[in-house]
Amino acid sequence: MLQKTTKVFDVIIIGAGPSGLSCAEALGNSGLSVLILEKNNTIGPKVCAGGLTVKDIKQFNIPEELIEYRFNAPYLHVNNLHKAVKTPYNFIYTIDRHKFSQWQLSKLNACKNILVKPNSKVTKITNQAVLVNDETIGYKYLIGCDGSNSVVKNYLGIKPESTGTGIQYLIPTDKYRDIEFFFEPKYFSAMYAWIFPHKGYVSIGCCCNNKDLPASILRKNFEKWLSEKKIDVSNGKFEAFAMNYTYQGYQFDNVFLGGDAAGLLFDFSGEGIYQAIISGQEIARHILNKNYKSAAIENLLKTKHRHSKLLNEIMKAGNKKILYFYVGFWLSYFSQFKRKAINILT
Repeated sequence: MLQKTTKVFDVIIIGAGPSGLSCAEALGNSGLSVLILEKNNTIGPKVCAGGLTVKDIKQFNIPEELIEYRFNAPYLHVNNLHKAVKTPYNFIYTIDRHKFSQWQLSKLNACKNILVKPNSKVTKITNQAVLVNDETIGYKYLIGCDGSNSVVKNYLGIKPESTGTGIQYLIPTDKYRDIEFFFEPKYFSAMYAWIFPHKGYVSIGCCCNNKDLPASILRKNFEKWLSEKKIDVSNGKFEAFAMNYTYQGYQFDNVFLGGDAAGLLFDFSGEGIYQAIISGQEIARHILNKNYKSAAIENLLKTKHRHSKLLNEIMKAGNKKILYFYVGFWLSYFSQFKRKAINILT
């Protein structure tokens, strides 16, 4: 039993990442009282490679000053084959996640109905209230935007059927100028490693589906790969993060899940920022209009299904995984295929 509630909010959002902040923005000045609880001391830090695609830039009107680098020719490596996949337009970008979150946060300044509380870790949830920092706060709607290890998801009893692991080093260097993807099944099985340049540092990492490759083996393989590529990580910061691919819905009566908490990560690319923002916006619209039907979520799920189907096919290929990557490599010479692949995967 929780102690008597000290205050009741119409909406409590757990997690001040892209999903939680976009949800709050959509609820801004709505007349509903909104509380955002963020466990970290500051808004913005999250383990993430910091990549966006062209649809993010177009749809969310992201300011130019938040974009670090733009790429129209990412490098594709399949074992010993290498090429720049050139396109007539930029379609991959890197951003600073902290600055991005601060920009989102700044848009809430004019919303008098929204209270943001950092350093507020939720330790217990009931069907009417949450316990945070020994204070019991009531809610009418609860929204979990708190990542793959969501406390709200756990409260709902949702057990992810498909999970993944991402690991990376953040290395202080301006040595790298190209965005690169490495498909080498002997190290990363059905997924890949990446190099994402940022201003003043680079993210070099990899990811896997845990059904396909256990996280402990991925870490060992990654270290071998780094050594083989002669990549010095001695001054780098190591980070690891969970990836939740299991989508089982985003609404559960008066409780909602957004972004990674809802399992909306795209299975093959690992992309998550776009889905986080869209799902946050759509949850808000549903709260404001009980009869709202989300076409945007349906479109996300269609793309997610394509990713899931592709990844499952590669995973089932066993020792022949590399054939999928070779085929993709050679087809990337054809403009029509490049356009189709970009549209399908983004």
